Amino acid sequence: MNIKNIILITAGVALLSTACKSEYTTYKGENYIMFSAESHDIGILDSEEWFDIPVTATRKADHDRLIGVEVVAESSNAIEGYHYTLDSNTLRIAAGELTTSLRIKGNPENISLTDSLCVALRLVIDKENIWDEYGIDTKVRLHKCCPADIDIFTGYAKLTSSWIMQYMGADARLVTTRRSAEEDDVIIINDMFYDGYDISIRLDTSDRLNPMMEMQPQTIGSTGEAFGTIYGNGKLEMMTPPGYNSYYSSCEKFLVLYTTMYVENVGTVGTYVNIFEWITDDEAERIINNGF
Repeated sequence: MNIKNIILITAGVALLSTACKSEYTTYKGENYIMFSAESHDIGILDSEEWFDIPVTATRKADHDRLIGVEVVAESSNAIEGYHYTLDSNTLRIAAGELTTSLRIKGNPENISLTDSLCVALRLVIDKENIWDEYGIDTKVRLHKCCPADIDIFTGYAKLTSSWIMQYMGADARLVTTRRSAEEDDVIIINDMFYDGYDISIRLDTSDRLNPMMEMQPQTIGSTGEAFGTIYGNGKLEMMTPPGYNSYYSSCEKFLVLYTTMYVENVGTVGTYVNIFEWITDDEAERIINNGF
């Protein structure tokens, strides 16, 4: 855990404990003020959402404490008023409290998906309140995000796959996808590689900065169709390989799925990358008529 997060959680409460006793020692050191972390990543969906950047003190005070915040221009490439807005450059830690927050919001209309934007911030406080070991700076990185609308991932998609290239004699395949009728966060890929074998994928929408997905082991086809002969039980299976993160982009309408192909009680065929790109009906019709 980040040492500053530990300070935020434990400042003014218990710093030492033992397995034998429930005894606590209250922090009685200097009164330092700092950002709770050295950096923050925020995923911006719209221009109305505010994000809190926590600031903490190591000791409580019997009076309100005012803290200034400045933007360090030489370490920032995001433009205030264009890429982002600060709610205020003055913060207040109320009497008897240890924390406050700086509020910031972004303007997604002025941020592109490929931008790497950073706001460097610094607290303006008295020197005696600065803990040299941790300092008074933080960086806020701005990321443009899009709502995780599962309907984006329905309809026609172009599937480019290393499996298709190696075993199916083509570079890509046109597939259709649909929402699951039973589960809101699941999409179904119709006939992903072989006709009659649909695949279900679950989208994880809990973290907009890390849009991941998961897939349970499923039958993707028959060994006869894939290899021209029967191996084992004749079923070609597909699962998510350990150590690989499959992910998607709602903004760019694509999905990257890593899969390991195997035959139960026979062995593993290999691990493959599959890229789905959702396209318009007009583009799909052109592919149907003219190929890739």
